[in-house]
Amino acid sequence: MEHFLSVFTDKANLLGAAVVAALGGVFGAHWQVFALFFVLNVVDFFYGWLKGKQTGTVNSAKGAVGVMKKVSYWVVIALAFGVAQVLIDFGAEIGAPLDFLRLIGWFTLGVYILNELTSIVENLVVLGYDVPEIFVRGLNAARKVVDAAGDRVVPKEDDNANP
Repeated sequence: MEHFLSVFTDKANLLGAAVVAALGGVFGAHWQVFALFFVLNVVDFFYGWLKGKQTGTVNSAKGAVGVMKKVSYWVVIALAFGVAQVLIDFGAEIGAPLDFLRLIGWFTLGVYILNELTSIVENLVVLGYDVPEIFVRGLNAARKVVDAAGDRVVPKEDDNANP
């Protein structure tokens, strides 16, 4: 029995290391942030489904739209990071420093994480679960800080500015 457990834990450790290495290779050093976002996608979908069951509004079409919405988030995140990297490389070739564009991907991911957390909290409230007010206020404050920081990196265009 002890030999079996040893073999099992060795294989589990090997599999775990392979998963972490693969995630690191695909998502880079901050793969945990992407993993968190994926977990939040799943949790939000689950609580949205529970809310639909409780309110009698669950149906397969609505579920499919929810899944497509989550997939679309990942597409936008991939575009934000991918296009930024292409433009950074292009900028390096022509002597235009565009390294700040990398932040657009991080801001996009950050906003989506906050959206998922807000949606989960809203679903929990509808389901009758107590969510501390400080947590809700904290999410709202975080959104304002992220939006303000994004505006400093890429300022909003002034409607009165001349082209």
